[in-house]
Amino acid sequence: MLSTSRSAKVTANTNRSEVTSKPTRAAKERLTAPDLEPATREAPRAIVMRAALSGIAVALLALSASAQSAKDVKGATPLVAIQNEASPKLIVDPPIPEQLALGRVFIQYRTENLRILPVFGKAALDVSPRVGHLHYYVDDQSWPIVDTSGETVVLVGLAPGPHKVRLELADSIHRPIPGASKLVEFTIPAPQGQHN
Repeated sequence: MLSTSRSAKVTANTNRSEVTSKPTRAAKERLTAPDLEPATREAPRAIVMRAALSGIAVALLALSASAQSAKDVKGATPLVAIQNEASPKLIVDPPIPEQLALGRVFIQYRTENLRILPVFGKAALDVSPRVGHLHYYVDDQSWPIVDTSGETVVLVGLAPGPHKVRLELADSIHRPIPGASKLVEFTIPAPQGQHN
């Protein structure tokens, strides 16, 4: 890095200030060497302009990032009731064929407008967004299996042949949510090498 020693004279009045500098003789010789050109007064302005433009760009970026509210990014807070909440929906995929061929039933599902949580009781009815859980019935089972994991339903040990599983969303006091149930029908194949 090239260094120069300078003596500076600063004069000021109420309207302007001025800085003048006079390079020393050694600095003049270094600046006028055959492979160097003397510094110009434009260099500091260019640096100041680049710094100003960089500062403006950073400020604009921060301003655009702050334009989105937390609600815009994360959704409504679960601490305040949502007016006119949409009805919960249950979306169910058919059993995964590769697993079904092995005698295992994997049923994937997801919900909309309802969070699957292990929360029960009357007080949870007022929580918003809504909380609930999944009930499912295998074949003609009269009592539901309750699932609060929100994970894939896995069934093993079913006999070969036709089966059905009814899945339904339920609220925190186990009442089925109207319009939020699906029936899945499938056939477990006979193991290889066995005949009916």
